[in-house]
Amino acid sequence: MEKLAWDVRSAPPSGGAVVASVRGDLDRATRTALVTSLADLLVEHGGVVLDVSGLHPGHSPAVHAFTEALARAGGWPSARLALAAPDPALAALLTASRVAEEAPVYGDVADALSHLADRPAVLRDGWRFDVDPHAPGRARSRVRDLCRRWGLESEVREAAEIVITELVTNAVEHALSPSVVEVERHGDAFRMAVRDYGSRAGHDVPEATFWHVPPMSSSRGRGLAMVAAVSRAWGVLRHPDGKTIWAEMAT
Repeated sequence: MEKLAWDVRSAPPSGGAVVASVRGDLDRATRTALVTSLADLLVEHGGVVLDVSGLHPGHSPAVHAFTEALARAGGWPSARLALAAPDPALAALLTASRVAEEAPVYGDVADALSHLADRPAVLRDGWRFDVDPHAPGRARSRVRDLCRRWGLESEVREAAEIVITELVTNAVEHALSPSVVEVERHGDAFRMAVRDYGSRAGHDVPEATFWHVPPMSSSRGRGLAMVAAVSRAWGVLRHPDGKTIWAEMAT
């Protein structure tokens, strides 16, 4: 199996960041190696400008190795990644696959280095929780820490904690299902989505809308009314094996 070739050099005065170059074919066989090597560099140095001018994508989905390495290294701002000097085909693929939203692409190394400290257009994170009464508390703690790392205001953090607590509680108590949480910040929006796998009859999402709060005697729906109250938009996506409830707040 052909290996990727790496070269790493320091980039003063970049606060410990490095400039690296990687050459070879990016495909199914080399994707894992790229993720591991790049994540290690990000953890060690905090920031990496990666020259990909010598990298040739032989398998389109393999470009997600860049965002996978970012996530493994802890994500922005502890891990900062900028890609430099891709050929037109790779640049188009990075844009079409939305990788460039999280790992910005620049025309040359100098430009990438000058923007390495900038926040990417999109920040993403996610977790999975088991059917566990402690899951809502763990999810709330994760969101609290994430809001702090992403520099979100206290009002957004407080609303996000309410939302994540209610949605994960819904998965645990009503769907009786593990939950997958996806969190994203883009533009002025902070969005959370909780996917469950509860497809049992009679355990669908309760009715709760912006203009209707269930009575206090109701055992269901009050949580989603709270979600509606602190979100600028929310909704439900139904799947054959469960549902996704999402909520969005303004930053």
